[in-house]
Amino acid sequence: MKRILSLLPALALLAAPAPADDSAPSAAPGAEPAAEAPVPAPHAPVPAVALERDGFYETWIEDRLSLGLGFSYTTLTSPTRPKDYDRNKTFVGFIWKLEDVDEVGVVPELRYRASDHVRLTLSMDRVSGRTRNFNQAKHSDGNVEAIGPMLLAEGLLPLCDDTLFLHAGVGLAYDFADFEEITWWHLGYASRDAWIARGSPKVRTAQDHYREIKVDDAFGLAVAAGATWRPHPRFELDLSLRHVWLEPDCQFGYTYSARKGGFKKHQDGDFTLDHLAVALVGSYVF
Repeated sequence: MKRILSLLPALALLAAPAPADDSAPSAAPGAEPAAEAPVPAPHAPVPAVALERDGFYETWIEDRLSLGLGFSYTTLTSPTRPKDYDRNKTFVGFIWKLEDVDEVGVVPELRYRASDHVRLTLSMDRVSGRTRNFNQAKHSDGNVEAIGPMLLAEGLLPLCDDTLFLHAGVGLAYDFADFEEITWWHLGYASRDAWIARGSPKVRTAQDHYREIKVDDAFGLAVAAGATWRPHPRFELDLSLRHVWLEPDCQFGYTYSARKGGFKKHQDGDFTLDHLAVALVGSYVF
């Protein structure tokens, strides 16, 4: 038994693992190093622009375009001319004054907000006046009217968290003008009483011709100022004050039958149709 106990230390030394030899080479000479295990590559990031891409409507239409309808009140600002009997400073012929007529009208309107501070407005301009003469009769020959589109470039000043905008701008109006003659004057009678005495004819002329005033279409300069209120993301209410300077040329003459040459001009003139308009328009915002 004592002999066996004396052999236990020797057996323990034999069972212990051999220490690692640091001087041993890691690989045989000329051998290629072992390939490292591949590390999986992370997924490539998606470009931010691809995630934020919007369609045409969201980019160019939504919250920019509005279509509306409203009312306007228009009044002439230069309705008279000097009463000179040489008729060099009158509108044409004996006409020396215009009176407001059909002041209230319907206004369609299309607005496009190009940026936070710039807006384009396409609206309708309209003005009309009844003529008055400076001769003894003081009668009216008829009504002159001009109507057409008006384009404004406006600057915007946002207020109240973009629910209220002040705006001011300039632009151009192109008006199609016309003159509506009173029947007795158009038929060439000397007065309304003389026309009534002949039975108030609708077609028969007094002297084989018609009196006519032809008015040319014309451009006008426009300025505007006002405010737009947006109580709802899809509704706007706009109040604006606009002044338009408009002076179309006109020709007074006589129209004969076709075999006698048709219209023969007697005198050139113009109409001063400068006017001020107040417009209130409600619009849907796309």
